[in-house]
Amino acid sequence: MKIVRDNSEVKRNNYNIATIGFFDGIHLGHRKILKELVSQAEQNTGQSILVTFWPHPRTVLNKNTSVDLLLTEGDKHHFLEEIGVDVLYLIEFTKAFSKVTADTFIKNYLINKLHIDKLIIGYNHCFGHEREGNYEFLRKNRENYTFNIQEVKKKEIDNTLDISSSSIRNKVKTGEFSYVNKMLGYKFYLDGIVKKGDGIGKTIDFPTANINSTEKNKIIPGDGVYAAYVNIDSKKLSGMVNIGFRPTVKGKDRRIELHIFDFNNNIYDKNLRIIFISKIRDEIMFNNMKDLKEQLQKDKIASIKLLSNEKIRN
Repeated sequence: MKIVRDNSEVKRNNYNIATIGFFDGIHLGHRKILKELVSQAEQNTGQSILVTFWPHPRTVLNKNTSVDLLLTEGDKHHFLEEIGVDVLYLIEFTKAFSKVTADTFIKNYLINKLHIDKLIIGYNHCFGHEREGNYEFLRKNRENYTFNIQEVKKKEIDNTLDISSSSIRNKVKTGEFSYVNKMLGYKFYLDGIVKKGDGIGKTIDFPTANINSTEKNKIIPGDGVYAAYVNIDSKKLSGMVNIGFRPTVKGKDRRIELHIFDFNNNIYDKNLRIIFISKIRDEIMFNNMKDLKEQLQKDKIASIKLLSNEKIRN
């Protein structure tokens, strides 16, 4: 996949077909659009182009807003390449760019820089100043443009589900991973490095790895205990994760702590991937370490059951 930045021109290659969007998460709805894009490019011996933006528009339009993303930029590029997108056309989203009208965007970018023969657009996608550009806008003004248009309708994706990056991000925060993983079409994950913690877990036979997330702007699930798989050193292991402030031991900072079942290897400074399957419970404060240990034993049993069921389903 070729990545084009700095408002460069993409030469016409027999047939240029494009779509527009931020595409955070590359969820099932995105995949439907992207696979249609790639398929039509191949049918016409042309090239597929995804026009996207960085940073997220909401963080530019409102300085007090931050958007925790489902995928890092690098992981998003990996997924796009896997799907078969030929060109990623990356536009820096600025306050000035936010004022560009839909018509000017079409003429300056889609026609003059990308030379597109066709634009595919999702049923709910809007672009241009004040979000004036959408499929209806394109349909009404199509005689002014030199390319064909196609809308991917909601029923072509899934008429019964609200698939959007924002709704998936909300569900990650509340730990609803049966929904999250179904909408993404893959299991939500978090990458990190194992750093030395306080060693408190060892004293109650539940040693934990303290995980520092390596991914700036990546969303972290809400506080609680989760059943999860762990990829480390080419191995897939089972475990459970606690995210939160550890009120029972009077923790002062929010941490991600991982307990891997039946595992005693030294993994300090190792890179690993946590794959979230299900939330077990909220983080709560216990009266003493004995009560905490008893609850962790219950959490482990619940996690093993959930992960065993997951294996059966797959």
